[in-house]
Amino acid sequence: MNRTALLSLCVAASLVACTERTSSPTAGVDSGVAAAPVAPAAPGKGQTPAPSTESQGAGSPDAAVPGSATAEAANADSGVGEYTGAPAAEKGTCSAASLSPRAAPASPALPAPVESMRQRIIAAAVACDYTALDALADENGKAVRFTFGDDTDAGEYWRAAEKLGNPELARIVQVLNLPYAKQGNLYFWPAVHVTGATSDKDWGALKGVYPDEEVAEMKDQGSYLGLRVGITPEGDWQIAVAGD
Repeated sequence: MNRTALLSLCVAASLVACTERTSSPTAGVDSGVAAAPVAPAAPGKGQTPAPSTESQGAGSPDAAVPGSATAEAANADSGVGEYTGAPAAEKGTCSAASLSPRAAPASPALPAPVESMRQRIIAAAVACDYTALDALADENGKAVRFTFGDDTDAGEYWRAAEKLGNPELARIVQVLNLPYAKQGNLYFWPAVHVTGATSDKDWGALKGVYPDEEVAEMKDQGSYLGLRVGITPEGDWQIAVAGD
């Protein structure tokens, strides 16, 4: 081999060695540069995407669940009537429950103790609070006369009557909102118990308190025999009785 050919062969070998030393690192060798994230391949036709592990609209932990203690607390009944301490179980269960607990203005004005008792009787009756009615009946140490029979507990008597469908409490409220009249030491409701019903207007005032046929029967008899309520000037509730 001549000198020229040998020189050419050495140069070629040197170029190959230099090229191999400067090539990029092979796979698996850290080059010191963070690798770019690889986006997941889109599912091919007919393939189902992998389920996501991200939370999908989780509810607030403070939200009330229907039927839970949190939800029921907003609608909890305190067990106290709006105007009296009526038990929750009896609120709204008597004939007077739909009537107004506010007494109609009396004309002429009543003595303060009488007016106070009248208003409290109405409020207790509308609240269906038999215990409060009992307390009012005995407030001044004298029990109210509520029947011509042998019963001694007014509240229990009215509760039993209401369960039988007799609107005793509604009539007490309605009568106490009618005109009154004074006889002896008692203020009476309705006034016709004292003055007598002498006109159609007098009998008309009783409409709604008793059925029309009962009012007509009393009219034929010429006297009012329905419920009357009597309160002394000192505010002692003494009478709430019907009949003769």
